[in-house]
Amino acid sequence: MARTKRTRTTKALLYFFLEGKIHKSLYVSRAKDEVTAWCYPDKRRVMYNYSLVKKYMKRAYTLKEAAKVLNKHKITIEDYILAGKIQAPTKIYPISNPGSTGWSQYMLTEEDILKIHQFILDDGYSSSTPSRTELVALLRNDIILYTKTTDGRFIPVWKAED
Repeated sequence: MARTKRTRTTKALLYFFLEGKIHKSLYVSRAKDEVTAWCYPDKRRVMYNYSLVKKYMKRAYTLKEAAKVLNKHKITIEDYILAGKIQAPTKIYPISNPGSTGWSQYMLTEEDILKIHQFILDDGYSSSTPSRTELVALLRNDIILYTKTTDGRFIPVWKAED
């Protein structure tokens, strides 16, 4: 047991939106009921109650995660943003140098992904895009059940929520 490599579990609470602002968690203590986070728009460290963050936070998705859910390539979505076809999502920057103009990364909310999805459907850019219900289920990690039709296609089947 002592010789086996121990792997740390990844933080479930790394990037999140709270009150419309993007945050990165720096320190989480469930025992003390506190979360220390970096607030990107305010460019400062803030402390919140862990229970309130878990209750009111909205998950932040990277562009890569959003592209995977939408069955698109990351560069395709970046092209939509650069062309002005969709509104540019929130950007994050390196915390060590907030004023730098170097790298940055887009972080999206669930609403941003749904807007991109609607844009793709309205303009008819793809036939392999999931339906809105499937997309919401994928974003919330719900189970999607499919049934096979007589012609070999798979269609989603939904069950009523308890």
